[in-house]
Amino acid sequence: MEMIERLVSGTDAAYQRWLASVTDDVVADGVVVCCRESLLERNTTYGIGEWLTGYLMIGQEGDRGFFLRCDGGGGPVFWADLGGLGEVDLTVVAPAFEVWLRSGFALPAEPQADLPLTADVYLDKVPVDAVALLARARKLLGVDWRFADLRGLLAAQPFLAARSAHLYALRRGLENAPELRPYLLYATDQGLEAVWPTDSPESQ
Repeated sequence: MEMIERLVSGTDAAYQRWLASVTDDVVADGVVVCCRESLLERNTTYGIGEWLTGYLMIGQEGDRGFFLRCDGGGGPVFWADLGGLGEVDLTVVAPAFEVWLRSGFALPAEPQADLPLTADVYLDKVPVDAVALLARARKLLGVDWRFADLRGLLAAQPFLAARSAHLYALRRGLENAPELRPYLLYATDQGLEAVWPTDSPESQ
């Protein structure tokens, strides 16, 4: 519990005030925001300190966790799929805990249901000298290509990067990886389609 208290002390003041005011978990539209008594169990169960050092898991919605940075500087509320890779997987839910609290712990709108749940994912049109970009895609996709093979993969585009990938999770990952958006495609009966919608304002 001492570790949790240390992390709590590094969160923003609005969260600390809220935490002191509740005695039970708060549930809002499927989101469970943890009271102080639940923090240790939630953070220990999911090994948060091992894969997301310096963050506190403050809530949960199914297989998704909600996090605050514990560096004393406040900052956004994040979410990530539990068991993710680390900071690269975090997506902003709200710019600050107080904003999220005032919204009733509302979540951003889900993307429109224009993607299949899973599909084979391909990489194409990555510049042939962009080995670092391909290494970034390797991490995002969670694949184990050998670094010695990356140049060969670039020369073989388009190539199958991941089988039966979860496309909505991948699109969430692309929110924080705009440099990869033009190159990730998924297989359809009509050919390859962009994982990130090319008509999105953020893709411009």
